Amino acid sequence: MRYKMVISYDGTFFHGFQRQKNYLSIQQVLEEKLTEILKTKIIVHASGRTDALVHAKGQVIHFDSSQYVPPENLKKILNKKVYPHIYIISSEIVDESFHSRKSALYKEYRYYVCINTFDPLKANYMYFFHDRIDISKIREAMQYIIGTHDFKSFSKNKKLSSSVRTIKLFSLDIDNGILEFRIIGSGFMYNMVRIIIALMLKVAEGKLAPADIKRIIDGKERKLAPYVAPAQGLYLWKVYYDESSLSF
Repeated sequence: MRYKMVISYDGTFFHGFQRQKNYLSIQQVLEEKLTEILKTKIIVHASGRTDALVHAKGQVIHFDSSQYVPPENLKKILNKKVYPHIYIISSEIVDESFHSRKSALYKEYRYYVCINTFDPLKANYMYFFHDRIDISKIREAMQYIIGTHDFKSFSKNKKLSSSVRTIKLFSLDIDNGILEFRIIGSGFMYNMVRIIIALMLKVAEGKLAPADIKRIIDGKERKLAPYVAPAQGLYLWKVYYDESSLSF
């Protein structure tokens, strides 16, 4: 049978989601604890990998097991074992045609930038940036990202069969000096969101013009956008498996 879980985690304490040979990963912790509970080797599949220091509010995983434990009970048992940096939000049994990555239609990421005085207690959860920025320029530049484009300039991976992606939403909310970027797309390449945010901040401080974003996209060269925002400001917020569940 196939279990589906929605999980959140603090990426500060892990070297990303995917198993690493010499570093602790979220996948390793989940697989070890589930194997212990279910008394059979468990392989966990995620909707996507997150890098070291990147957080998740709504990562989705699935795994198969011949051992049955009521999903709600499994959630409670597992939460006790992965406490305090990982939390299972929900657990259910799904049809075996479901795949956490292949079945996903869209993913939502959020990125937090703080322009207030630096706070070491929040440094692992947002990117502290200076306050000499032009918000109106950011909003102008963001419009070039929305839509279907070839985002080849936003990836180092030259082996990708296609770098075309559709961005359904790219918005910015500001609350008490904290900028919340929200981006929903059909898929994201390695570091793509962090590259986009870095470009927005370059525009914000006047080092790029809003129209330069179109030039970078059209240029299809990674060297045109050699910037990557820090990992700690990024959150995998939600994975959408149903078009009707999209929330704008």
